[in-house]
Amino acid sequence: MTYPNTAVILAAGIGSRLRPITLRKPKCCVTVDGTPILTYQLRAYAEAGLDEAVVVAGYLAEKTRALAEGVADEYEDFSVTVVENEVYANTDNMYSLSLVEPLLDGEPFFLSNGDVVFDPEVVEQLADADADSAIACDTSLFSEEAMKVTADDHDCISSISKEYTDSEAHAVSIDVYRFSGLFSAALFDEIERSVERHGEYGGWTELAIDRLLKSGRFDVDPVDIAGARWVEIDNLDDLTVADRTFASLGSLAEKQAVFFDLDGTVYLGDELIAGASEVVTGLREAGVDVFFLSNNSSRWKPGYAEKLRNLGISATPESIILSTDGVISYLESVGTDETFVVGTEAMRDAIRERGFAVESDDPTHVVVGFDTELSYEKVRRATLAIHDGAEFVLAHPDAVCPTDEGPIPDCGSIGALVETAVGRPPAHVFGKPNPEMLLPTMEEYGYEPEDVVVVGDRLETELRMADRLGCESVCVLTGDANRADVEASDIVPSLVAPSIATLSENI
Repeated sequence: MTYPNTAVILAAGIGSRLRPITLRKPKCCVTVDGTPILTYQLRAYAEAGLDEAVVVAGYLAEKTRALAEGVADEYEDFSVTVVENEVYANTDNMYSLSLVEPLLDGEPFFLSNGDVVFDPEVVEQLADADADSAIACDTSLFSEEAMKVTADDHDCISSISKEYTDSEAHAVSIDVYRFSGLFSAALFDEIERSVERHGEYGGWTELAIDRLLKSGRFDVDPVDIAGARWVEIDNLDDLTVADRTFASLGSLAEKQAVFFDLDGTVYLGDELIAGASEVVTGLREAGVDVFFLSNNSSRWKPGYAEKLRNLGISATPESIILSTDGVISYLESVGTDETFVVGTEAMRDAIRERGFAVESDDPTHVVVGFDTELSYEKVRRATLAIHDGAEFVLAHPDAVCPTDEGPIPDCGSIGALVETAVGRPPAHVFGKPNPEMLLPTMEEYGYEPEDVVVVGDRLETELRMADRLGCESVCVLTGDANRADVEASDIVPSLVAPSIATLSENI
């Protein structure tokens, strides 16, 4: 038996069901746990010992080409050839495969569709199969959308189609194949008849494979890869499954602490997000410390603790970490007691209780927070004080605050008003994404970055903070960020989850 040294990856499609993500990149370049789908496949083939891969690109082909060449550079003895399907918008993958006929007709090869992310062991198991030709299958599940295979009395695959029911199907195909030289030659002959003679430019490769299987001329074995991870990604729901399946986040029960953002993560406005209470309870029962974070400086800790308790989550003021904590620590460190605070009475009271005058006529520092009681007079006095030499500090940088009615102006927006009036930015900005928001608590309890996880809905605040700390993170999609934002960001969360409820699976 001659084992293939070449893999073909069909990756020309538009991926319209993954929009808006695929408006800027082809489907094969969409990431799962920070790694593009195509990269998963190319690395799996390279690490299985293959010499080369042929990638058929189409939509935004230059991005596919750059990615493929970048992966090839990771390996000394592995090359990638990119063939372009220039009529990708009007053809399907059978036509794409026909374009590699000059390279592979009569030669054994692996074949995979470019929208499947899978573990490297899938290729290894397929390569190790005794049969001349084989199809990677999963007997542990059934999917209406997936290709299914049937088997004959000798346990050879007899057909492949999406149309089979659970009772008719032997297994689900994961769209990864290994073909012998004889099957390769017959397959390209069948594709030539389909494309050139019958004009089936919009046909699927599986139609040609199915006709060969039904002819009875070839023995093709099913290779059961049940237990290996794989996801075919056609739409955003599939991407959600892939995010969960391939997440690098491990068991939260093995962590010492989890820090939860509040607005958009635990609750939205005055509504608790489904599953939040159960997750917090589960963590505490597992011996994990739970803290709550907010840049929102409009309340003080007892108010947040009371709100959480009213929503059904037990919390103490000591478990609340706010941007105001950083402001107070800073004011104490510089040794001043004369400030002017643009903030709610709750924020002013918190600062006042630590010994600071919050309406000084001659302040050394002007503090701007999320002031839901904002007045022009406060902004006027703050502006004049900064012009007279007071240092301008901002409680946190969030421009908007998520609510159940939509985003509203937050501290960053109020700070921008003052910044415009004084002609310079704040000297210090506290709160997320500054790692100093968590460092005092981590030092107090002896946590190392690997001991904690940060959960939040904002990429540029709590997720950026986690990235700077070097700890694991979870981005939930119930608040500020959506999946397209995650795709466009340089931050790679350890898990992208539809909501906090998903974390119950990690406890």
